[in-house]
Amino acid sequence: MRLPFIGLLLFASTAVAQTGPAVTFTSSTTSTTGLTITVPQGECGTQRRFNWSRTATPPCDDALYIFATTGSCGVKPAATDLTLQTLGTSSSTTSGTVSFSVSQLLAARGNGADAGTVTTCDSQTTEISFNLCASSRRLGGALGTECLETYSNVGAPAYVVKYDPVKPAAPTIAKVIARDAALSVQVDGAEDDSTVVVVAAMVGTAGSDAGTDTDAGTDTDAGTEADGGTDVDAGTDVDAGTEGGQGLVGPLALEGTTGPVTRVTKAAGEGNVVVSGLTNGVTYRLEATIIDAAGNESDASAPVDAMPVKSNGLFDAYKDAGGEERGGCAAAGGGIAGGAVLAALGLWLSSRRKVS
Repeated sequence: MRLPFIGLLLFASTAVAQTGPAVTFTSSTTSTTGLTITVPQGECGTQRRFNWSRTATPPCDDALYIFATTGSCGVKPAATDLTLQTLGTSSSTTSGTVSFSVSQLLAARGNGADAGTVTTCDSQTTEISFNLCASSRRLGGALGTECLETYSNVGAPAYVVKYDPVKPAAPTIAKVIARDAALSVQVDGAEDDSTVVVVAAMVGTAGSDAGTDTDAGTDTDAGTEADGGTDVDAGTDVDAGTEGGQGLVGPLALEGTTGPVTRVTKAAGEGNVVVSGLTNGVTYRLEATIIDAAGNESDASAPVDAMPVKSNGLFDAYKDAGGEERGGCAAAGGGIAGGAVLAALGLWLSSRRKVS
């Protein structure tokens, strides 16, 4: 009785097996996360390229379809999907390339009878994702020789093209610390996986910047403020050929400034953005933007004016205040007078300890 039972099991496994073509996708496009390729609004019309290869031909009197859709891959492509390649039963092509842009994907969604107005890169204001698919009818049935009426997903891996047109909110320049030939800028409002951009340009001559607010609360750092790890500034780009901000686009168009324009980028969460290579005693206008993981750039922050200053350190500040250097312990004034000053200072510290 065991042999007939084993035969039935083998027959049953054959009955449920389905055979047909299989498609493998590859892409050299940089993906944001795994197989998801994120496209910003500025690249909506950029072509995305995918290579494909297949094994076997469609066994039924129908085609193998390669297409992109917002729906399921296990179907025949609809009119609102973007069909990229159709391979009939007589086709001998086993590999190829398909290219498409998000603008084409959006336009295809308007091809249905009741699809309404065609969506464009500008009118699509929310995120939308498209699946790269391959589908075909396969063989199945009791003997594995029947053409199934339904379509199956025969493509892998499951690439997704995500259109992200939403730009980040404009950031805020919360604080500027004046340094020697540099400005350390604290920018608030950036997400963890974004990039902070700060641009700076010299303020023009009197009367050229009317109506621009000046940040009266800018802090001066005389060398005593710790900015732990925030001085890394390897990405500073200087546009020495720009005069007056004229002809610049977006955040670089700093009104009321004169060139050159300095642009610094830094990953969010890594501390202040340090703009270096500046001239002490000169007022600079600063603006900040945020670039998200998709590549969308925010509107610019409100401009802030600040001035780098020469940092002489604590001892130079003491001398500037009227102190004198006489060498060794005589720096306090020397002799009995110096001793009296130090004694008075000791009594004052002692009284402070008792009060506390």
